[in-house]
Amino acid sequence: MSQDHWIRNSLCVAPAGPQALYVLTTVYPESDALNPAGQLLHHVMDDEGLTESILSTPRPLAAMWRSPAGHLWLAGADGSAWTTAPTPWQAAAPPTETSGPLAWTHTQAPPLAKAGHAPNFTAVWGTSDSQVFFATASGSVYRWDGSGWHEQPTGADASLNKLHGTAANDAYVVGYRGTIAHWDGQAWAGAPAPDIDPATTIVTGVAALTHDEVYAVTNRGQLLKRSDAGFALLDQAQGARFSGVAPAGQGLVISSATGAWLFDHQGLRQVKANFSATDVQAVAERLYFIETEQPHGPACIEYFAGRATGSPWQRLVF
Repeated sequence: MSQDHWIRNSLCVAPAGPQALYVLTTVYPESDALNPAGQLLHHVMDDEGLTESILSTPRPLAAMWRSPAGHLWLAGADGSAWTTAPTPWQAAAPPTETSGPLAWTHTQAPPLAKAGHAPNFTAVWGTSDSQVFFATASGSVYRWDGSGWHEQPTGADASLNKLHGTAANDAYVVGYRGTIAHWDGQAWAGAPAPDIDPATTIVTGVAALTHDEVYAVTNRGQLLKRSDAGFALLDQAQGARFSGVAPAGQGLVISSATGAWLFDHQGLRQVKANFSATDVQAVAERLYFIETEQPHGPACIEYFAGRATGSPWQRLVF
């Protein structure tokens, strides 16, 4: 009998220091992709490129965020959550395995009010360790306020996938069916985007540079910008499938199924076309394009303009 081939994919990265990364990955046997396990890696960006596992769990981890205080927050597709921040949660219990200096606590979010089962967390972002938002596949957002959980409706009947904002009273969540919703500190409200077709459009990324400068991208190659009336089409790359957006210098960098795109004073243009990415994240002066499934293990494409020698583009395999 042939043994299962194990698939390991990277999901997102976060800074672990000046020359190190935290890398969230999912692990599953090729024959059972519906039951992935989660693993958090610590990767040192030096000549040796040492990578070690610092948290491993059979829970399906889905997203990670690093707070301004330097604490990590992990969100699970089964409604579980982990953090290194001080919380009233109980200490992480087996079968989670941890190593290294980080101390973890773990909890299970309350069930969805309407459905009665655990939420499926898809994204996590916040402004502090007492203001953390968790997007769900059910269209609501859970907020951890430092002492308790609050499930908040967004008005969307669709899966949500990305979160970003500028303040505790200025956040955005986006997702399927053309969903864009804004949090003003009291409630979520849908933001109109008349230039997109909700029947065929997934809003796949959002980047809030300032309160007045907010951008979103879609799976149909559209770049949207917030205005007083909602989100309007700013530019479009026909045939492109955008998957994420992040600030880069004086512009925006966008990930896609066909490489990397840049939006600056020259407009929208493709700058790399030899990889497929599910997201892009900015970490200090570097950009990380999260690659789709790779046969050699979890990987991402790093762009670092300040690299002393060689190309600024480099593939990292963890």
